[in-house]
Amino acid sequence: MFIAIADTITLEDSGNFREFHVAIDGDIAAAVAAFDGRATASKRDNHLWIDIAFVQELAGDAADAADAEWQAQFDGMLAYANSKGWIDEPANRVEAHIQPPG
Repeated sequence: MFIAIADTITLEDSGNFREFHVAIDGDIAAAVAAFDGRATASKRDNHLWIDIAFVQELAGDAADAADAEWQAQFDGMLAYANSKGWIDEPANRVEAHIQPPG
């Protein structure tokens, strides 16, 4: 799955739990501003810390509590990210790399 930033912010390919990134055209400051407080720049180049609840919000019906399979796979993705140091538990954020759309 990836977050696309264009005119709006959308979650694309929400069933792909093996890839997580942010697709932007522009710089990191513009991307952070587009998230309206739901993301911050990482200390690592070309990465953002993204609010996990916002990712679930973007997933819409797929992340509904009734969809246990989606939630289990999402939780698995987060557990993997945590094992790599890509989760900021106090802030409830996951780190994602930035790549150009396409």
